[in-house]
Amino acid sequence: MIWEAWQYLITPSSKLARQMGFLYESIAMSARAKRCHTAWEPHYQNCRLAIEQAVSLCHSSKRKVLIFGAGTLQDIPLALLSESFDWVLLVDIVITRDAQHLLKPYRNIEYIEADVTNSLQRFQAGILKVDSPKAWLDDETVDLVVSLNLITQLPLLPVRWLKQRFQINDHQADQLGQGLIKAHLHYLQNFDAPVCLIADRVDREFNRQAEKTDEFDPWWGVKPPSASKTWQWEVVTLAESGTARRRQLNEVGVSYW
Repeated sequence: MIWEAWQYLITPSSKLARQMGFLYESIAMSARAKRCHTAWEPHYQNCRLAIEQAVSLCHSSKRKVLIFGAGTLQDIPLALLSESFDWVLLVDIVITRDAQHLLKPYRNIEYIEADVTNSLQRFQAGILKVDSPKAWLDDETVDLVVSLNLITQLPLLPVRWLKQRFQINDHQADQLGQGLIKAHLHYLQNFDAPVCLIADRVDREFNRQAEKTDEFDPWWGVKPPSASKTWQWEVVTLAESGTARRRQLNEVGVSYW
């Protein structure tokens, strides 16, 4: 907790990222990743392999690759991307200190702090309108796009914040969640480059007797693209859950187009 509090104080971030909880969540995720490294490493490895497969889809030039949802960077093959592309752009709303440190050896990798939904400023004002992102769509040098463990996470913090700040109802929350997921999917489909989408498909909870106690649709009712490969990610271990004594296993899938 002391490490997390210190990181919160020293990590540069926008006022919006602090107010809506993105900075806190990014630091908490970084700390959780350290605690759960053994359990999460198979997921990280599958993500890195999926991105490596995506790189092989670039049969002509490899000028620039975009990674949306860069996060802690643990699930990204940084060395391979640096060697394969002229320029690597890592995009997320918060850049943690750990992530900045990992990028020091790479001269052609840039971390860009950005709101990939282009909607958060509206939400901050209480305007429940989802925008259609257009950043980089006109950049002809983009030869690969990766959305990494991001699309199903996009609604979570904005919806929670809007419920607390503006008391939006469940119907408004559902409409907003679906809108954010549809907008990101449409955004990816508008790129004139190969796309790799890595995302949760089903989230399941189990008790200590390995009995399924709950199941969630992380896509908020939106139909995801078909997956060419899936795997299980133990997001919450029994040890991590504390007194709740539960496990959460997310089925993760990768789609290419």
